Amino acid sequence: MKEELLHLGGALAWELWHVMPFFLLGVAIGAVIRTYRLHVRMRDSLGRFGAYAIPAAILVGTISPLCSCGSIPVFVSLVSSGVPLAPALTLLLVSPLMSPSGYTITAWELGPAWANLKLFSALFMGAFAGGITFLLERKGFFGNPGVLLVSGKIDIHAPDCPGELSCNCGDQWSNRLARSGRGKAVVFLAKAWELVLTTGKFTLLGVAIAVIAERYIPREWIAGYLGEGTAWNVLLVTIFSVPLHVNEITAAAILYSLLGLGLAKGPALAFLIGGPVTSIPAMSVLVTMCRRRVAAAFLGICVSGTLILALAFQLLVDRFSAVNLLFEYAK
Repeated sequence: MKEELLHLGGALAWELWHVMPFFLLGVAIGAVIRTYRLHVRMRDSLGRFGAYAIPAAILVGTISPLCSCGSIPVFVSLVSSGVPLAPALTLLLVSPLMSPSGYTITAWELGPAWANLKLFSALFMGAFAGGITFLLERKGFFGNPGVLLVSGKIDIHAPDCPGELSCNCGDQWSNRLARSGRGKAVVFLAKAWELVLTTGKFTLLGVAIAVIAERYIPREWIAGYLGEGTAWNVLLVTIFSVPLHVNEITAAAILYSLLGLGLAKGPALAFLIGGPVTSIPAMSVLVTMCRRRVAAAFLGICVSGTLILALAFQLLVDRFSAVNLLFEYAK
């Protein structure tokens, strides 16, 4: 027992030591974005982008450090302020799929090719969600009145806002320092520390799960059941990923071990996308605060978009050996 614990501890320490530079790089980029409030400035301007609102929402979601649960209050605040549903839903979908820290950690765990594929997937999912939602709006699918079950403008910082949207970000250490007039360097360090705490716990969790999975899950089991990139396997992993409460960082760490155990690449991409965008906490708030057709459209877009990407990717790696080799990454 003691030897087994020492082995697991050593494997965990090795993984954390080697992921650290990529983790810190992602934290630094995220801290710069948050210090200068780049994503907030663009988010608050979504209503003025007109025809470019959906591309702007994709860009904001890509650089935003928000997870799925954190982006829900932003989404509700936007639509209650009059921002069209298409860019708001786009932002809601893209935010949990990609962030600076998520990109760098994925590059370490799975390699640059997988990190770039995840970035492309986030951009595709954003364009797909924005386009489908825009067409549904034009057809009157969501009906009237409005998107939300509550009326009026919702301020997520107001004390009387709905309980599902309670927000304490104004009380964060970095924001208190900013209000007290501290310099950008001090605020940057505070933002970086907060990102270390928030993303670090998910990194630790994901790496720990990956180490345990690699140690105890039989390679033959994964390879035997999910080692082929059939349409059925892609669908199975997509459906399995829907209720999972994993964010992009945890998903990348877990996927590293699953790929090593024989998981096919199409189902792997389905897991990398499907888990973060459809977590139960985010979906439950969406169902609580929005009309049923909005929640149903969001879930349908997430699942169908994931299937399109995963099946197309599996077809690509099956047809072209050079592409398949590009995603054969081992640390």
